[in-house]
Amino acid sequence: MSGDPHAPEELLKQAGLKVTEQRRTILTFLLKNHGPFTVEELALKLKSEGFDLATLYRSMGTFEEANLVEKRLFGDGLVRWEMADHAHGEGCEHGHHGHHHHLMCTLCKKIIQLDVCLPEMVQMQVARMGYAQLKHHLEFSGICPQCQTKNLKRKG
Repeated sequence: MSGDPHAPEELLKQAGLKVTEQRRTILTFLLKNHGPFTVEELALKLKSEGFDLATLYRSMGTFEEANLVEKRLFGDGLVRWEMADHAHGEGCEHGHHGHHHHLMCTLCKKIIQLDVCLPEMVQMQVARMGYAQLKHHLEFSGICPQCQTKNLKRKG
């Protein structure tokens, strides 16, 4: 094994999970490709590995329980997952930046990462109230510039 604390094998061990080839493959993909991804998107991206949907759903549920991945909801009825912020570490070689939010186009479903955190003042106030290990999830949606241009062309 690599000894790198952010390697898939080490993350699985730290989470108390058995290291299997399937789990290692899924985590390797998630570490190298910033999500979030639906299970169906993961199935397409990992098609050459032969994963079925049931295996991917089960794996993502197991990873979520082990705090390796986090669920992302954008109000479109789909569940998406990505690596948990803490699993990357600071200065991650894969370009992940720890805590962040997302912006999803409601038309084409493209998702981009926002590296700012608006609720910091709320977090400070809640911390002053004595709460610890505070978490929050905040996702944004709108229509991206490309979809706006397409819509204008269709109307014109």
